[in-house]
Amino acid sequence: MSAPAAWQPWRLGVFYAAFYSAAGILSTYFPLYLEARGLAAAEIGVVMALGQAMRVVGPTAWGWLADHTSHRVAILRATALAALLAFAPILLPGGIGLVFSVMLAFQLFVTAQGPVSEAIAAVNLRGDPHAAARYGRLRASGSFGFIVAVLATGALLDRAGVAPTPYVILGTLAMTLWSTFVVRDGSAGEPSHERVSVRARLAEPRVRWFFVSVLLMIFAHSALYTYFSIYLAALGYSKTQIGVFWVLGVLVEVALFMSQGGLFRRFELLLLVEASLLVAVVRFLLIAELAQVVLVLVVAQLLHAVTFGVHHSASVLTIQRWFPGPAAARGQALYTSIGYGVGGTLGSLVAAWLWSAVSPSAAFLSSSMAALLGWCAVRHARKLDRAAGSAAHLRPGEQRT
Repeated sequence: MSAPAAWQPWRLGVFYAAFYSAAGILSTYFPLYLEARGLAAAEIGVVMALGQAMRVVGPTAWGWLADHTSHRVAILRATALAALLAFAPILLPGGIGLVFSVMLAFQLFVTAQGPVSEAIAAVNLRGDPHAAARYGRLRASGSFGFIVAVLATGALLDRAGVAPTPYVILGTLAMTLWSTFVVRDGSAGEPSHERVSVRARLAEPRVRWFFVSVLLMIFAHSALYTYFSIYLAALGYSKTQIGVFWVLGVLVEVALFMSQGGLFRRFELLLLVEASLLVAVVRFLLIAELAQVVLVLVVAQLLHAVTFGVHHSASVLTIQRWFPGPAAARGQALYTSIGYGVGGTLGSLVAAWLWSAVSPSAAFLSSSMAALLGWCAVRHARKLDRAAGSAAHLRPGEQRT
């Protein structure tokens, strides 16, 4: 069974390109802008953690709405418009109170777009024997958007300073809104026997342990998303260099997304999740202790293809199988809420505390430890999965029997 003819994946790819352009500028340069605006490191940590905190409840609510109305594209458009309007007041003068309020409203609507777009992909690729390869190409379009936006913005900010940052973000949010009018959904029907109860699925120990590992992996990445740019700036790297290091990680991520079909046909999904967590242990240890060495930092960023690319694709494809059809948006929302919401919030807050109370490198050491604990959790999930004779770790293209 192939993807429905009515569904054209390139349309969702356009959205991914615009959406991740905005995400790239936010994660790379917004902390530097907030620092220049006068916010302390701990305040920046709280603001960035707010984005993760909103993902605790936001994606679940939006996912429920998407699953029960099937109006996924309409929700994508409405939330893109609302996010653009909500971010605009960041141009007004003000301190932590204004920034906090703006980001609170902004993140409420942004939290819808990730899980809803992933659900559109999941519903339309389910049952496709080439799902992993096609999903990889979709995500690669987002990575390309990230690369172009980060490199262009880094060069701009080196010349003009960080003041234009919010205007650039608003521009990419406007592009994201436009892209939602390109997106179309397909009509991928699901057999009745594939319907699942979200509550019953979450009651399964293997599923709970898997989500614990997701939480810990995103916890591990939170110091990177919150402080990496500030960390490198303090070590003497220019904004262009900082952008290049971010882009380096995304470039190898693109290579992974474009070629992951063969990898995912050869190895079990949960085995790939295990491997990505072990690589994360090494990556964050290198950043914590040797980021001042350019070659080591290059190696650490190259590992992003595994710690994000492999982990994300393997996780999303696992969830596609566990939460099919009418549960698709809620399954992806759980991934976002538990991982980026709970894990991201805790990770950002712990990183903020360690950064201020101990040292910047301590924040990244905590990331390495979290990844190690995550590896233990997913290893247990994989053992339970095998014992249950589940199809959760089947290679893409294989069917439930």
